[in-house]
Amino acid sequence: MGAACSIDLVRRWDQQEPFGATLLLVALSVVFVPLIVGCSTSPIDELLIHREARDIKKYSESNWRQISYSVELKYPATALTDATFARMKELGWSKCSGHREGWDSFVDASEAEGRERTVFQNNSDWFKDSTLVTISMRYYAGVTKDKRRLNAPDNTQQHVILLENKNPGVKEKLGITC
Repeated sequence: MGAACSIDLVRRWDQQEPFGATLLLVALSVVFVPLIVGCSTSPIDELLIHREARDIKKYSESNWRQISYSVELKYPATALTDATFARMKELGWSKCSGHREGWDSFVDASEAEGRERTVFQNNSDWFKDSTLVTISMRYYAGVTKDKRRLNAPDNTQQHVILLENKNPGVKEKLGITC
Protein backbone atom coordinates (compact mmCIF):
# COMPACT_ATOMS: atom_id res chain seq x y z
CA MET A 1 0.00 0.00 0.00
CA GLY A 2 1.04 3.62 -0.34
CA ALA A 3 2.50 5.70 2.43
CA ALA A 4 0.30 8.20 4.25
CA CYS A 5 0.85 11.76 3.15
CA SER A 6 0.50 14.77 5.43
CA ILE A 7 0.61 18.36 4.28
CA ASP A 8 0.85 21.20 6.76
CA LEU A 9 -0.90 24.26 5.38
CA VAL A 10 0.25 26.48 8.22
CA ARG A 11 3.63 25.80 9.79
CA ARG A 12 4.49 27.39 13.05
CA TRP A 13 7.90 27.24 14.60
CA ASP A 14 6.51 25.54 17.74
CA GLN A 15 4.32 23.02 15.81
CA GLN A 16 1.38 23.66 18.12
CA GLU A 17 -2.25 23.79 16.91
CA PRO A 18 -2.35 27.10 15.10
CA PHE A 19 -4.99 29.16 16.90
CA GLY A 20 -5.18 31.67 14.03
CA ALA A 21 -5.93 28.95 11.47
CA THR A 22 -8.65 27.46 13.69
CA LEU A 23 -10.19 30.90 14.16
CA LEU A 24 -10.06 31.48 10.40
CA LEU A 25 -11.83 28.16 9.70
CA VAL A 26 -14.57 29.00 12.20
CA ALA A 27 -15.03 32.46 10.67
CA LEU A 28 -15.19 31.05 7.15
CA SER A 29 -17.75 28.43 8.15
CA VAL A 30 -19.96 31.16 9.62
CA VAL A 31 -19.82 33.00 6.28
CA PHE A 32 -19.99 30.14 3.77
CA VAL A 33 -22.33 27.59 5.37
CA PRO A 34 -25.38 29.92 5.08
CA LEU A 35 -24.44 30.63 1.45
CA ILE A 36 -24.19 26.94 0.63
CA VAL A 37 -27.49 26.18 2.37
CA GLY A 38 -29.13 29.25 0.82
CA CYS A 39 -28.14 28.19 -2.69
CA SER A 40 -29.01 24.56 -2.16
CA THR A 41 -31.10 22.84 -4.74
CA SER A 42 -34.79 22.16 -4.65
CA PRO A 43 -36.35 18.88 -5.77
CA ILE A 44 -37.67 20.57 -8.92
CA ASP A 45 -34.38 22.17 -10.02
CA GLU A 46 -33.49 19.24 -12.26
CA LEU A 47 -36.91 19.46 -13.88
CA LEU A 48 -36.93 23.24 -14.40
CA ILE A 49 -33.36 23.87 -15.54
CA HIS A 50 -33.12 23.13 -19.25
CA ARG A 51 -30.44 20.62 -20.23
CA GLU A 52 -28.80 23.20 -22.52
CA ALA A 53 -28.99 26.07 -20.01
CA ARG A 54 -26.12 28.57 -19.99
CA ASP A 55 -25.14 31.28 -17.53
CA ILE A 56 -27.04 29.69 -14.65
CA LYS A 57 -27.29 32.07 -11.70
CA LYS A 58 -28.77 31.30 -8.29
CA TYR A 59 -29.68 33.73 -5.53
CA SER A 60 -31.58 33.15 -2.33
CA GLU A 61 -32.68 34.65 0.94
CA SER A 62 -34.51 33.11 3.87
CA ASN A 63 -37.90 32.24 2.32
CA TRP A 64 -37.28 32.55 -1.39
CA ARG A 65 -34.77 31.94 -4.12
CA GLN A 66 -34.25 32.74 -7.77
CA ILE A 67 -32.64 30.82 -10.59
CA SER A 68 -32.02 32.39 -13.97
CA TYR A 69 -30.43 31.07 -17.12
CA SER A 70 -30.38 31.43 -20.90
CA VAL A 71 -31.02 28.86 -23.59
CA GLU A 72 -30.85 29.08 -27.39
CA LEU A 73 -34.34 28.36 -28.78
CA LYS A 74 -36.19 29.72 -31.77
CA TYR A 75 -39.38 31.60 -30.88
CA PRO A 76 -42.09 30.43 -30.09
CA ALA A 77 -40.37 27.39 -28.54
CA THR A 78 -40.27 27.27 -24.74
CA ALA A 79 -37.48 26.06 -22.48
CA LEU A 80 -40.10 24.39 -20.31
CA THR A 81 -42.54 22.32 -22.32
CA ASP A 82 -45.96 20.75 -21.83
CA ALA A 83 -44.12 17.58 -20.80
CA THR A 84 -42.34 19.54 -18.04
CA PHE A 85 -45.64 20.92 -16.76
CA ALA A 86 -47.28 17.48 -16.93
CA ARG A 87 -44.43 16.14 -14.77
CA MET A 88 -44.96 19.00 -12.28
CA LYS A 89 -48.63 17.97 -11.99
CA GLU A 90 -47.56 14.35 -11.42
CA LEU A 91 -45.33 15.60 -8.58
CA GLY A 92 -48.30 17.35 -6.94
CA TRP A 93 -47.89 20.90 -8.24
CA SER A 94 -51.06 22.83 -9.15
CA LYS A 95 -51.10 25.43 -11.90
CA CYS A 96 -52.44 28.76 -10.70
CA SER A 97 -54.71 31.25 -12.47
CA GLY A 98 -53.69 34.77 -13.28
CA HIS A 99 -51.46 34.56 -16.34
CA ARG A 100 -52.51 34.43 -19.95
CA GLU A 101 -51.73 31.09 -21.64
CA GLY A 102 -48.84 31.20 -24.09
CA TRP A 103 -46.73 34.09 -25.32
CA ASP A 104 -47.57 37.74 -24.75
CA SER A 105 -45.56 40.86 -25.62
CA PHE A 106 -45.25 44.50 -24.66
CA VAL A 107 -42.95 47.47 -25.16
CA ASP A 108 -40.70 48.10 -22.16
CA ALA A 109 -39.88 51.81 -22.05
CA SER A 110 -38.49 51.78 -18.50
CA GLU A 111 -34.84 52.36 -19.45
CA ALA A 112 -34.64 55.67 -21.31
CA GLU A 113 -35.76 57.42 -24.48
CA GLY A 114 -34.29 55.51 -27.40
CA ARG A 115 -33.70 52.33 -25.36
CA GLU A 116 -37.18 50.85 -25.68
CA ARG A 117 -37.43 47.12 -26.26
CA THR A 118 -40.07 44.51 -26.91
CA VAL A 119 -40.46 41.87 -24.23
CA PHE A 120 -41.98 38.55 -25.26
CA GLN A 121 -42.95 36.53 -22.20
CA ASN A 122 -44.64 33.30 -21.24
CA ASN A 123 -45.41 33.18 -17.50
CA SER A 124 -47.01 30.70 -15.13
CA ASP A 125 -47.39 30.15 -11.40
CA TRP A 126 -47.38 26.76 -9.68
CA PHE A 127 -48.17 25.86 -6.05
CA LYS A 128 -47.42 22.93 -3.75
CA ASP A 129 -47.04 22.58 0.03
CA SER A 130 -47.03 26.35 0.74
CA THR A 131 -44.44 26.99 -2.01
CA LEU A 132 -45.22 29.19 -5.01
CA VAL A 133 -43.03 28.81 -8.10
CA THR A 134 -43.25 31.54 -10.74
CA ILE A 135 -41.82 30.67 -14.15
CA SER A 136 -41.03 33.41 -16.66
CA MET A 137 -39.62 32.62 -20.09
CA ARG A 138 -38.62 35.74 -22.04
CA TYR A 139 -37.09 37.05 -25.22
CA TYR A 140 -35.91 40.65 -25.56
CA ALA A 141 -35.90 42.44 -28.91
CA GLY A 142 -35.93 45.93 -30.39
CA VAL A 143 -38.93 47.98 -31.45
CA THR A 144 -40.14 49.31 -34.78
CA LYS A 145 -39.06 52.75 -36.02
CA ASP A 146 -42.26 54.22 -34.60
CA LYS A 147 -41.52 52.49 -31.24
CA ARG A 148 -44.10 49.75 -31.54
CA ARG A 149 -43.50 46.15 -30.53
CA LEU A 150 -42.16 43.62 -33.00
CA ASN A 151 -44.24 40.63 -34.12
CA ALA A 152 -41.50 38.17 -33.14
CA PRO A 153 -38.06 38.34 -31.48
CA ASP A 154 -35.08 38.95 -33.76
CA ASN A 155 -32.89 36.52 -31.78
CA THR A 156 -32.90 33.00 -30.28
CA GLN A 157 -31.77 33.77 -26.73
CA GLN A 158 -34.53 32.84 -24.31
CA HIS A 159 -34.11 34.04 -20.72
CA VAL A 160 -35.70 31.89 -18.01
CA ILE A 161 -36.37 33.17 -14.50
CA LEU A 162 -37.62 30.84 -11.77
CA LEU A 163 -38.80 32.27 -8.45
CA GLU A 164 -39.48 29.92 -5.55
CA ASN A 165 -41.39 31.72 -2.78
CA LYS A 166 -41.98 30.03 0.61
CA ASN A 167 -43.28 33.09 2.46
CA PRO A 168 -46.35 32.25 4.57
CA GLY A 169 -49.62 33.22 2.85
CA VAL A 170 -47.90 34.14 -0.42
CA LYS A 171 -50.82 32.92 -2.52
CA GLU A 172 -53.33 35.00 -0.58
CA LYS A 173 -51.12 38.10 -0.58
CA LEU A 174 -50.80 37.93 -4.36
CA GLY A 175 -54.45 37.04 -4.90
CA ILE A 176 -53.57 33.87 -6.77
CA THR A 177 -55.95 30.91 -7.06
CA CYS A 178 -54.45 27.45 -7.52
